[in-house]
Parts: sequence; structure tokens; C-alpha cells
Amino acid sequence: MPASLTQLWQSLSILGLNHPRLSQPGLPADLDKKVVLCNRMAVTIGLTLFPATFLFWSSPWLFTFYLVSVLTFMSPLLLNFLGYFTVSRLVLTITPSLYVLVGAGLTTNGPAMSQQIDLMASIVFPLLLFQLTESRKMWFGLIWIGLMLLIFEPVTRFIPRLPELVSDEQTENAATRTASGLFAFAMVTAAFLYQQRISQQTEARLAETLRLAEEKGETVWQQHEQLQRQMSEIERQNGEIERINRILRSQALKAQINPHFVFNALNSIQHFVVQKNTMEALSYLTKFAKLIRQVLENSVNERIPVADELKALTYYLDLERLRFNNAFAYQIEVDETLDVHTIEVPSMLLQPYVENAIVHGLRHRSGTSGQLTICLLYQTDQLLCVIEDNGIGRQASRAFSAGRTHISRGTTVTDNRLRLLSPDDTNPISVITLDLFDTAQQPCGTRVELVIPLL
Repeated sequence: MPASLTQLWQSLSILGLNHPRLSQPGLPADLDKKVVLCNRMAVTIGLTLFPATFLFWSSPWLFTFYLVSVLTFMSPLLLNFLGYFTVSRLVLTITPSLYVLVGAGLTTNGPAMSQQIDLMASIVFPLLLFQLTESRKMWFGLIWIGLMLLIFEPVTRFIPRLPELVSDEQTENAATRTASGLFAFAMVTAAFLYQQRISQQTEARLAETLRLAEEKGETVWQQHEQLQRQMSEIERQNGEIERINRILRSQALKAQINPHFVFNALNSIQHFVVQKNTMEALSYLTKFAKLIRQVLENSVNERIPVADELKALTYYLDLERLRFNNAFAYQIEVDETLDVHTIEVPSMLLQPYVENAIVHGLRHRSGTSGQLTICLLYQTDQLLCVIEDNGIGRQASRAFSAGRTHISRGTTVTDNRLRLLSPDDTNPISVITLDLFDTAQQPCGTRVELVIPLL
């Protein structure tokens, strides 16, 4: 096809697509394709029937009739251009069957097989021009053509044949029947191929949409995984930062504990010097040096073996016994099943409770019958530490401290450290303090129980 004819064909095909009515809401999504198809069918049918019109040149009535039918079939071009999209398609749905019916009556005295074939072929018009997206209009066209088929025989017999036609053979013969059959076959084939093309285009669009959706889904999934990795890394870093913060805070609290008993130890040394007890002062300094060395070694790590904790505790107890003139005795009992060299506990955890037992309980007891017992029991996944003294009890100790202006920070620091050592509260270190009474219900000491989870 020459380029000029191709351009003319394309121009006629898109008549009406620029009309503002085509963008109104509520119209079928595929209306533009139906408008293009309507224009092309109008041009094709008009150009096909126009030469056949001159076959009836000798009959002015038939020539005029078929010329008007050609103009009617091409009128959808103008209707689409003016924006009457539904009217244009109804013209191609209704008028062909009507012209076939009247034309068969004017050219024959009875049922015309060729015209009946043409009428049956017109069924493709509502199927293609409306389709299922406009099902009501499609069914209206199908019912209309079905009605034309039902009344075809009585109407064609009722309409008299034109006088200038001598017999039916002039319009109803083997040649016209063959031509009508070929026309019907061409119409059905064209409709089938068009539907196949539409189906292929739809499948191609769906496949492309699916491919794009899969690519987008893959991209979204990759972004999701990347975000998950970033979130995991952020959570890991936050956990590491929190762990470091806990260690730093715990070390800071241990740094507060160490000066606490160092200050008390120096007070004891000062006491011996003031009393001019040189031997006791030297002995105390030696034990104090060992204790300081052990404390410095233990303070490097957050958790240390039980053996190292007990060694520092022993040095501390020996110093306190010297400080208080052997006013108490102590005993450390360790469960035989407890491996003190491999099982670890938080460093400097027991010392504040032992110090409380001595300073607030045993110190104020008269005589030298004070007794301090430290017992460690292994319980599968935890360690039970019991610190028991036979001092004056907490109530009497509070009475001794009532007039003092000094505020003790040891217990508060220890409590804060316990909270840092148990950040998630799922398996915390627990502390229970019990007041002991004798048979006469008089205070006879204090018992502290620490349950330390083992890692």
C-alpha cells in the first residue's frame, strides 16, 4: 500500500479519538479501540459495496437504494468525528441487516439464500463493536439480527420485486450465492483474526504487566532484605553499645566500691599508728597490699572465677578481723560440686554484703563471739551465696546509726550495679535479706541470700 494511502487509512481510523467526550468518566476503557474498529469497518464495507452499486445502474431504484446504503455504512466516520460513539456503532449494528432484508424483498419474490447468508454474517458487528464490556448493547444487536432472521422469509415475500427485474435469477444465482458465502466467510474470518489479535495483545500486556510486577516485587523484596539487614545491623550495634555502656557503668560503680573499703582500711592503719602498735600496723599493711593487688587484678574483668573472688574476700576479712581486734571469726564453706576455677561470678559482688555484716552487725556485738559464715552452694544453672552473721540485727543497727550524719553509699552502689548486671530482667541476680531471731524472739543476726545466674 502506497504511503499516501496508508496515511489516509490511519487518518480515517483515528477519527473521533481526539474528541473531548472520549475522556469523560464512566466510558468503557477499550472504547478507543472500538472507535478505531468502527471506522475501519465503515471504510471497508463502504469501499466494498460502492463498486457493486453500479451493477444496478439500469435500475434507478436499486442503484439509489444501494448508494444510500453505502452512505449509511460510511456515516459512522462522521458520527465518530462528532463524538457520537454509541450511535455510530449502532448504525453499523442495525442498518446492515435492515438493508439486507429490504434489498432481498426488492430483488426477489421469495427467500434469497445469498441475502440470508449476508444477514447471518452481520452477526459479527455487535460482537466486535460492543463486546462483553458493553454487554447490554451487544445483546441488543444480537437480538435485533435474530429478529431479522425470523422475519426474513415473510417480509421478503411481502415486499414486491421491482418490475424492471424480470426474474430472481438476475440477483439470486450461483454467482451471488458464492459471493455472499465468500463475503460471510471473510467477515467471520476477519472477526476471528481480530479477536485473536486482541487476545494476543491482551496476553502480551498481561505478560508485560506480570513481568514488571515481578521485577518490582523483586526490587521491593531486595530493598526489604536490605532494610532488614540494616535493621539487624543497627540492632546489633545498639546491643553492643548497650553492652559497652553496662560494662562502663558497672566499672564506674566498682570504682566507687573500691575507694569505699580502701578508705576504711586506711582508717584502720591510722588507728594502729595512733595506738603506736607498729607490728600490727606492718601486718595490716602487708595484708592490705595483697588485698589491693587482688582487687586490681579482679577489676580488669566484669566476671572472674569464684576462687579469685574468695581470695580477695579472705584478704578483706583478715584485715577487718585485725581492725576490730579479732572481735569475730569467719568461715567460708564451698560446695564440693562447685568448680571454683571455671565458674565465674561478677567481681566484687559479695564484699559489700560482707562489709555490712561486719560494720553494722558484728562490730557492735560485745565480746569476741561474733561469727560470720559465708556459704556457696552450686544449683545447676545458678549459684546460691549465703552470708550469715550473729550480730545485733538490722533494727538495733539502725538505732546506732540514727545520730550519724554520714550517709552510707555502699548498699546503694551495689543495688545499682545489680540492676546493670540484670538488664533484661529475665534472669536477674536476686537478693533476699532476712532478720534472725532466737527462741525468745530477740534479734540474733542477719542472713543475706544472693542467687547468681551462671552464664
